[in-house]
Amino acid sequence: MGAHIEMSRTPGQDYPLGTTYQPQEPPLEMTTDQLCAVRVAAASVADSPGVHLFDDFAIVNGSSGQ
Repeated sequence: MGAHIEMSRTPGQDYPLGTTYQPQEPPLEMTTDQLCAVRVAAASVADSPGVHLFDDFAIVNGSSGQ
C-alpha cells in the first residue's frame, strides 16, 4: 500500500493523473466493508481493461499510462 489513495471525499471521484496536491483525500485506512467491495469490484472488471471508478476506490485494469 502507498501513502495515500488518490481519491477525493466525493464518492466516485478521483484526482486526475499526476495531481500532487489532494486536499480532500480520505484516510488511507479502509473498512472491512470497503475492502470486501474492492474484492467484488475487482472480480467484476477482471475482463474489462481500463479505469473503473467506484464510490471509495478506483481500479486500473491494465496500464495507467505512466
